[in-house]
Amino acid sequence: MGEPQVDYALIIWLMFVTVLLLISLNDFLFFRIEDEYTLFLLGLYVVSCTLGISGHDFWNAVGIFIIIFVAALPLNHRNLIGGGDVKLLLPLLLFTEGDVLAFLLWTSVGGAILSLFYLLFRRQIFFIRRRMVVRLHATGRNRNKSSLLNIVLLSLGRVSRKVVALKYCPTHATRQEVPYGIALSFGGVYVAIERFCG
Repeated sequence: MGEPQVDYALIIWLMFVTVLLLISLNDFLFFRIEDEYTLFLLGLYVVSCTLGISGHDFWNAVGIFIIIFVAALPLNHRNLIGGGDVKLLLPLLLFTEGDVLAFLLWTSVGGAILSLFYLLFRRQIFFIRRRMVVRLHATGRNRNKSSLLNIVLLSLGRVSRKVVALKYCPTHATRQEVPYGIALSFGGVYVAIERFCG
C-alpha cells in the first residue's frame, strides 16, 4: 500500500477561503482590508502556481486586472470604493483564471445582497457591529488575550480612535458605509468552489 497523497489543491483553496472570511470579518468590523491579507493571497497564488494548481491563464488575468484597476481608480478617488478593495482585486483576479466574468457576476450578486441588508437592517447592523467592536477592543487590550486576536483580526490594534468614537456614537447616527470587501470575498469563494469542484 502506498502512502496517502496530500491534496494540495484542497489545502490551497481552504487557506484561500479562510483568508477571505477573515477579510470579510475585518471589513465588517473595522472597514479595513489590511495589506497583510492581500500579500498573503499573492504568496498563496505563487505557491499555487508552483504546485500547478493555478497560473494557467496568468497574463489574461493580469490584463483584466489592469483594466479593472484603471476603471476603479476614479471610483476610489471619489470614495465610492476603498483602496483596500482595489488592492484585493489583484490576487482575486489572478486566482479566477478564466472565470473573471463569473467572479464579477457573483461579486455583484454579493454586493446587491449586502446593500439590501444594509438598507433594510441598517440600525440593527450598526448596534451589532458596535457591540462586537467595543468588546473585541476591550479584550484586545488585555495582553494575555490579545495575541491571538491581533493575528486573526489584524485591524484590531490599529483603530483605537475609531473604536472610541464608535463606542460613544449617538444611537441615532446609524448611517454607515457598506463593507464591499465582503462582496469581493463572496465572488472569491464562488471561484474557489468552482475551481476545486470543476
